Amino acid sequence: MVYRQLRYPYWLVAFLALVLASNTLLYQPAVQELLSIQIENGVVIGSLIDLVIIAPVLAYFAFKLSAKQTIGLMFLGVVMARLLVPEEFFAPYKSILYAGAAAEGLLLAAELGLLFYVLWKIPAIRKEMNGTAAIYSLLPAVEKAASGNKLVALAASEFLMFYYAFFTWRKKAPSHQGVVTMHVKTSAVAMNLMLIHAIVIETIGLHWWLHEKSIVISIVLLVLNVYSVIFFLAETQLIRLAPIEIKEGKLYAAHGLTKRIIVPLEKVKEVKWGARPNKQALEFILKDFETPEAQVVITLCEPVTARLFMGRKKEVEELAFRVDEPEKLKQLIEAELSIHNQ
Repeated sequence: MVYRQLRYPYWLVAFLALVLASNTLLYQPAVQELLSIQIENGVVIGSLIDLVIIAPVLAYFAFKLSAKQTIGLMFLGVVMARLLVPEEFFAPYKSILYAGAAAEGLLLAAELGLLFYVLWKIPAIRKEMNGTAAIYSLLPAVEKAASGNKLVALAASEFLMFYYAFFTWRKKAPSHQGVVTMHVKTSAVAMNLMLIHAIVIETIGLHWWLHEKSIVISIVLLVLNVYSVIFFLAETQLIRLAPIEIKEGKLYAAHGLTKRIIVPLEKVKEVKWGARPNKQALEFILKDFETPEAQVVITLCEPVTARLFMGRKKEVEELAFRVDEPEKLKQLIEAELSIHNQ
């Protein structure tokens, strides 16, 4: 969830939390008894307005949500009302639930149809990727085929995770003159492997214990933990397979699945070594046991689109890097910039 560029987005989030919490507490027997609340049709109508209209509108203005996502939240509001309101009071409004379910079903069917269309366009997508590494080229190629649909972009992002986690173990990292690694002198790979081991051990113990208490919770946690393991496997592979590359007048940089960017070097305005990046800079600094600092900050002439986790986009004007061979990166950048400045 990304906040909109508003002056006080947190107030909207606080108001949204207040609306959801108040409606949840309203239907708790203990609260009704304590405050002497009598549930009537007017109260139910007020809750429907809060959950189906006011809450989604607040979420829309607080976060960067699309119209389709807001419609989905409206349907979730109807479902939440159905779960909260007693059956005898909700019965007159069941038609709203059915109408919302039908509308959401139509939207989902349309999205799935578009997803199957993308699968049919796989040959064209592979041609559009033009031999570039999938971490950089898959999402743009899929979006071109699917006209920027967010569900398709999300599905493509998930495919990238499974692809790098399970189908890249025999692949070798790029090894041309323009490659500069980021992970060799860090403990990033070791930290990921430690996290994977910790999650597996925690899953075995916690799932066994929770299975006797609540089967549903144990299954949910099991799915989340399996997803986390797959994510860290993909991250580990990408650390190895996607170093910084400078080739054909462009700088390619990836930080696992969470961020990647392609920067035409003619858009580089300034290169500052030993400088501190600003808060808006996109950092390509792998985690280590100690907090690492940036070695070089690159300022751009104009914003360049970066890709973030789940296919999200971000316009950036400053990049920060920490690499294994800073002198090599300096020579490569200076050589490319001298060519473009001639």
